[in-house]
Amino acid sequence: MALFMSDTAAATTTVERRARSGIAAVLAGALLAAPFLQPALFPLAWIAFVPLYWAVLSVKRPREAFLLAWLAGGIAHLIGFFWVDHTVRVFGGIPLGLSEIVLLGFAALNSLYIAFFGLLLFFCGIGPLGLFPPILWTGIEFFAPQLFPWHLANSQSGFAVFLQSADLVGPYGASFLLAWASAVVYTLLFSRGGKAFAAAAVCAAVLAGNLLYGGVRLRQVAAEMSAAPKLDVAAVQGSVDITTKWKPELMQENMKPYFDLTRATPGATLYLWPESAIELWIPDDAEKLPPELVPSLPPGSTLIFGVQSFSGEPRTPDMKVYNSAFHIDSTGRALGRYHKQALLAFGEYLPFAPIVSRIPFAPPIGAGFTRGEGPVTLAAGGVRAAPLICYEDIMPEFARQAVAEKGADLLVNLTNDAWFGRTVAPYQHARLSQLRSIETRRTLVRVTNTGLTTVINARGEIVDELPIFKPGVLRAKVEILEGKTPYVKYGDWFGWVMTVIAVGLLAWTWKTRA
Repeated sequence: MALFMSDTAAATTTVERRARSGIAAVLAGALLAAPFLQPALFPLAWIAFVPLYWAVLSVKRPREAFLLAWLAGGIAHLIGFFWVDHTVRVFGGIPLGLSEIVLLGFAALNSLYIAFFGLLLFFCGIGPLGLFPPILWTGIEFFAPQLFPWHLANSQSGFAVFLQSADLVGPYGASFLLAWASAVVYTLLFSRGGKAFAAAAVCAAVLAGNLLYGGVRLRQVAAEMSAAPKLDVAAVQGSVDITTKWKPELMQENMKPYFDLTRATPGATLYLWPESAIELWIPDDAEKLPPELVPSLPPGSTLIFGVQSFSGEPRTPDMKVYNSAFHIDSTGRALGRYHKQALLAFGEYLPFAPIVSRIPFAPPIGAGFTRGEGPVTLAAGGVRAAPLICYEDIMPEFARQAVAEKGADLLVNLTNDAWFGRTVAPYQHARLSQLRSIETRRTLVRVTNTGLTTVINARGEIVDELPIFKPGVLRAKVEILEGKTPYVKYGDWFGWVMTVIAVGLLAWTWKTRA
């Protein structure tokens, strides 16, 4: 009887422990997601990993650590990317119920790297000064593939002074500090003692240095912006309903807002239209556009617009199609073009389509769009503008390479976020791109079909925007800065260093445990 009661008590204790660990993982996911929904909640990211560290380090088996971290990541993605359900249901035609399954699958798949982080943390622990978690997180964040890339640093879009070190180390420095802050809080809560206070003191000193650097750079960049030459830009938001796009009978009607708004906005040097503004296939080698596709532009001004283009003979195996940005002058003469490099899986191409098509009896599957080559700059008004299409503005490498290799002095994003509807997603997209301006110290002008059309200055601040789902023109005189930041020059050196240290740490842990 006593033995039975002992076993029952042990089972109850195990269930309670697992329940507490599960609740802690859910809390971690919610804290992590909150700032991505509302930037004012950015302080929550500083402690978001504390419950995750506690949950992972309190279990006895690596499988439990993996699953708890996977749960935390899944909750973060379900909350932060809830709009995926809306997009696949409303625009993908997937019925209610099945769309939730798609969202769950998306969250589960994109949370695997967080699960892997939890597993590594289980084996390595917090380490001296609480440094093991930030080292592991930074290495994983640097390498992990994501369908919609985000960094822990993006949670601080409402805390500009903290993010200014991105011109030195990209987004990974801020991510490192956030993961470290949570590790220090964890040690203070659960370890205490002299080592915990030493970790807090060192972390506080590094954070103070980061904030001091941020304050200095904000003032320096403001002075540079004040003295910099300006370019008169007009970003046109046509607000065309996504359900009417790519219907031949409505093509002219869909283009009309762009023509009318451009005509009503005289005097700009550079006009911008969003991704797929012109719903017509254009030959990639076209030297001049047909008159019906050329808006009324002031002499000397130019237009960059989104369109789909092709090369090769139509309806033959040699044909290639591109998601493109074309640059024309007021006569319609093509001055340059750029083809999107980062294609969206399942949206713009089917992974493994060429392999599947070779399987006997398999139906032919088109490969979709062709990946473009880059970087590319388009000369407009004496400025070298680097176009970024769709979500290329949330990937650090494209903006950095354009500045490093082509000397771009203006970043231009052409996108169509109408797929997200009236959700937080268009705002998230804009906030995820803010770091590109800090990393390169370049103005980023984002022109969208339905919003959020924005101007982000070289300090990473959204200085102007248009309301979503309303046609309008965002007119701005944007600063044109020169020079190359350390991040532009040396790239992801910090990410590589942290990855090498993480690999060494794992090797040392493996050897020690063996």
